[in-house]
Amino acid sequence: MADKETKTLSESEILRILYNHNPWWSKKPIPESKLKEFKRRDYYKLVKLLDNEKITALIGARRVGKTTLLYQLIADLLSKSKPENILLVTLDDIYLQISLENLDKIFNVYSTNILKKSFDSLQDTIYIILDEIQSLEHWQNALKSLYDRGYKIKFIVSGSSSLKILDGTSESLVGRIKHQIVLSMKFLEYVRFKEQNELVELVESINRQLRDALKESITQNDATKFHQVLSEASSTLLPHRDRIQVLLREYLLKGGYPENVSIEDLTICADNLREYLHLTLYKDIMKMSEVRDPQALENLFLMIAKESSQKFNRTNAAKTLGVKRSTTLNSYIHLLTHAFLISEASFYTKSATKRARTSTKMYVNDVGIRNVSAAVFDEQVLANFSEMGKIVETVMADHTKRLKFNLESGTFPSIFYWYDGHEVDLIIDLFQKPLPIEIKYREDVSQSDIKGLKKFNEKFNPPLSLVVTKNQLEIHDSTIYVPAWLYLIMC
Repeated sequence: MADKETKTLSESEILRILYNHNPWWSKKPIPESKLKEFKRRDYYKLVKLLDNEKITALIGARRVGKTTLLYQLIADLLSKSKPENILLVTLDDIYLQISLENLDKIFNVYSTNILKKSFDSLQDTIYIILDEIQSLEHWQNALKSLYDRGYKIKFIVSGSSSLKILDGTSESLVGRIKHQIVLSMKFLEYVRFKEQNELVELVESINRQLRDALKESITQNDATKFHQVLSEASSTLLPHRDRIQVLLREYLLKGGYPENVSIEDLTICADNLREYLHLTLYKDIMKMSEVRDPQALENLFLMIAKESSQKFNRTNAAKTLGVKRSTTLNSYIHLLTHAFLISEASFYTKSATKRARTSTKMYVNDVGIRNVSAAVFDEQVLANFSEMGKIVETVMADHTKRLKFNLESGTFPSIFYWYDGHEVDLIIDLFQKPLPIEIKYREDVSQSDIKGLKKFNEKFNPPLSLVVTKNQLEIHDSTIYVPAWLYLIMC
């Protein structure tokens, strides 16, 4: 909301709202609805960042669990710090009518009435947590001013639009902010959430072992090490394999949005996903950006969802939507990407010119959002060979990006594909070497099914290549066939 559309709140109004946002000031517990027992890996990363003096920016799609993470973090802080040292402000609260002027007044009210001291006289670190930061224009200017004064304040902000946070901090907060991206639950977290037994410890341990083995095999140009650890992991998980397969079927249909993980009714799950998508399109994108044709933006997303994992012809898409490719279409793709709805895979080549001229492949990041948008959100789709190809590759693309991020940390890891008469579905660069991945989600995959992978291996000579199958686990030269469920556990 722009500053000119707001009014200045009185001190008593601000204080009343802040007490609602911060019940711990009145010795009240955090509401159970806000504080979930299950803790994702992102939580432990956030805890470590508490000692980092930089501003922590928690960004991710709507409803992926950012606010839950904030409340879990507050619960941790309450065990170590005084309640008055923690300030939470939910900036999209309509009663706050947030503006830079009101934010400044909030800080003054907090300092005077809760801390009862000025920021420049702080002895202990205080924690200022600003949720839905994208609701406030030019927020980075207000935080920069306080940050640069060297006060004992740890700022934590969260938001659902990377366009408003990453782009908005590229200059004013450079060197002052640390971004942490939160995505919907990956398959490993889905298993951890659903299971409360020895399986959780097993998959956590195997996850680390497989990543270490993959790194060793790539850096040492020896595929046998990774295959050996894969085989050992498969044997270890044999008693749990049926259960893992059931969970995978659920995940391939529902995706990883936290609210849906514990819901069995698919109708409710579908309604939730449609609501998330609607809010993202019409609140996080269209309200925050200049979108001249909202219907074209929505139709573009539905088009991408239906053909997720397929090559995307921008010229044809622009004609179908009735928009200009060079401006409107490219702008809308940019917005959908920065709202964490979609990703692209570019053509794998060293030539920047050829890469720019070649079509990209488009993916919806969360497979549940993809399925409900493509109108295939029912269990019958699991028996549809054509749709399952798109579904599995959509999940693999998302998890492969996460794998690269965890092995070689970066804000937005790049993924690629390759085509020379035959296609290689996914490629990532790991440790300055290509890792090609072909996806054949069926029971029996033969050498004739991986012609593209063979041609890629001849041309680029990678240390190893992967074929993701339904259950096959074997090795041929430096090509490893790995079951999808085991690959996803590694990611």
